[in-house]
Amino acid sequence: MKDKIRRILDLIRAGRLTLDDAAPLLAALHTRLALQITDRELLAALLNREELTTDQIAEQLMLLRGVPDAPNAAQSPRPPQPPRPPYPPQPPQPPRRPQVVIGGQRVRGLEDLVERFAERFTGGIDEMVDRITQQAVPHEPVPPEPHMPRASARILRIEIESGGGDEYSANLPVSLAAHLPKLIPPHGVRALEAAGLSIEALQLIIEADPPPGPLIDSEDSSGNEIRISLK
Repeated sequence: MKDKIRRILDLIRAGRLTLDDAAPLLAALHTRLALQITDRELLAALLNREELTTDQIAEQLMLLRGVPDAPNAAQSPRPPQPPRPPYPPQPPQPPRRPQVVIGGQRVRGLEDLVERFAERFTGGIDEMVDRITQQAVPHEPVPPEPHMPRASARILRIEIESGGGDEYSANLPVSLAAHLPKLIPPHGVRALEAAGLSIEALQLIIEADPPPGPLIDSEDSSGNEIRISLK
């Protein structure tokens, strides 16, 4: 064994082998000669020392790794172990009673079985009664949302221009609609009638309480224009 290791070390020192090439050769000689990285660094340092011979380095390597001089010395065989006594046979288990499972839970005895059926039966009835009661109870009516009072018009805006040259423009309170014949001058009445609208018709429109906005905006071929709106 030592002589074979020395030959491999001679090849490394002569430069014919590298440590990487020699590692599998040493491991083939003995499993304990499988070199790790630290082992290779130590072996390289020893080989660089010229005062050490490869025979000395091989001897130190074998001592460090615990390798005997004989290749893969056989280990002493283990003494035969006495046979173990067989395990004693286990007594037969008594037969188990049949088990009843309701709702994922095991029933223990006849009384527990009766209680489980009673709970499931009465519980289903109670749930049905509660559901019917909830459906039968009338819901309180929701009060309607209060409607906002509509804003009433307060001003009657009249703009009239007839083809004959009569013009009339006024802002009159709506509350005085019953007195329009007295509030509109004669030339305004003529302009209104020339446009095809009478004071009585205008009063009927105002009594209908329309929302604020334009009421009449028209112009005929004779040049009569009339614009009436509420504000």
